[in-house]
Amino acid sequence: MGGIFSSSKHKQPEPPVSAPVANTKRHQAHAQVTSKDKAILDLKNARDRLKKYQIRLELEAQQLHESAKRLLQVEKRDRAKLALKVKKFKEQQIKLADEQLLRVLEMLDTVEWETQQLKVFEGLKAGNSILNALHQEMSVEAVENLMLETEEAQATANEISRLIGGSLTIEDEDAVLAELAEIERLEAQELLTALPEAPTEPIAIGTTAHAVQALCYGGRVYMFS
Repeated sequence: MGGIFSSSKHKQPEPPVSAPVANTKRHQAHAQVTSKDKAILDLKNARDRLKKYQIRLELEAQQLHESAKRLLQVEKRDRAKLALKVKKFKEQQIKLADEQLLRVLEMLDTVEWETQQLKVFEGLKAGNSILNALHQEMSVEAVENLMLETEEAQATANEISRLIGGSLTIEDEDAVLAELAEIERLEAQELLTALPEAPTEPIAIGTTAHAVQALCYGGRVYMFS
């Protein structure tokens, strides 16, 4: 005689997850971790490159400043200004790359990886592109060629101007002009310092009637006969 419990329905166990489905989920999870790890590694490498370039830029900035001085000494003011523009442009691009990579770092820390990984890799690509361009173009050696009076030097000047384009702000342009004016002021001061002091005693004229003596003072030459 069956009891009342003998007719009760038992809950059927859920069917096991098939092996292919389980493998797919594990593969997706692994792919997600792997791609994020790759982004983190790429970001670290990019920031390491940036730090190295920042150190290198300190030396390059001084070299470009000296190039501008030499160009002024041979009366190539426009090209001296261009050398200082290259210096300012590189400083600007380094700052831009740093900001770009910082945004990538913030995305890695704060957003859903599944929905934002494309933006992360695009940000990394943009930051690396800036660093690659700085490494390959507008080298100090290229700026040194501006000293030459050749078609190649003119082509280099034109190419540098094209690459910089309108990327410098009004403030950047003003800073370039201010640095150029300061170089000119210091150069003029050095020239004045190098001139002989004005004589305090009368200069004796030679006994020969037609003897000629020249006195250099204040950048002018006074002739005595």
